[in-house]
Amino acid sequence: MLGKLLKQDFRATARIILPVYAAVPVLGLFTNLITRLCENQNGFLIRAIGALVSFVFSLSLIAAVVTTVVLMILRFYRNLMTDEGYLMFTLPVRPWQLVLSKLLTALLTLVVTGLVSFVSVGILFGGIRGFLPAMRASLERSFGGVINGWGIALLVLLVVVQVAVSVLQIYLSCSIGHLFRRKRILFAVLFYYAINVVLETVAVTSIIVLSNFEPFCHFLDQLSAGMSAPGFFNLFIGVALALLAVLGIVYFFVTERILRRHLNLE
Repeated sequence: MLGKLLKQDFRATARIILPVYAAVPVLGLFTNLITRLCENQNGFLIRAIGALVSFVFSLSLIAAVVTTVVLMILRFYRNLMTDEGYLMFTLPVRPWQLVLSKLLTALLTLVVTGLVSFVSVGILFGGIRGFLPAMRASLERSFGGVINGWGIALLVLLVVVQVAVSVLQIYLSCSIGHLFRRKRILFAVLFYYAINVVLETVAVTSIIVLSNFEPFCHFLDQLSAGMSAPGFFNLFIGVALALLAVLGIVYFFVTERILRRHLNLE
């Protein structure tokens, strides 16, 4: 049944997002052509046209991300929190399957949006073949030999997991907001920011405490001395991945429990 839910969610999402995916690369190509035509021109009007086209392309990238995020929230909210929820919760599926279907659809859509934006920027700068080496050189300059192939893979995985956790945080906030009888959207927004404040406070406090805890600092010094720079970097990213995964699991199961036992539909 999860497969059928995913199929339905993908179809509903694709009807809206696919035109955006088609438009952004076309705008990137058009911007590239206009920029090349305006390179050797000194007229004010020509330069203004080039700047305007670049501005429109930048707006299209922002619009693609905003459209994806808004669509992701609306799909979860409308399907599970409004009158549609009465139908969804009568299906022979468990609440965790509903949440997982929405999560996987949102995650894939966000990843594809990122890839489309990346390809579009590559087209703008003269093609992916020229853009990828520039990105690689930029990474090498930024990390100065600290990162290797495994490090890049872990960084990509970290970004994907961070996106998934951010989506789950939105779902959790919407679910908590609907525990109230009135002003549910307002409470959802407030709880979203409250969760961020709590997490940032815990993170900053932990860093301050651990940085002043001598045994921990000594342990880090010994660990870094016995490992190469890329190995220590990979270990650091691995720990961050584990912490994010735990946080995401907590978000997922709290959201599922609210939907299963305490949901107050409109």
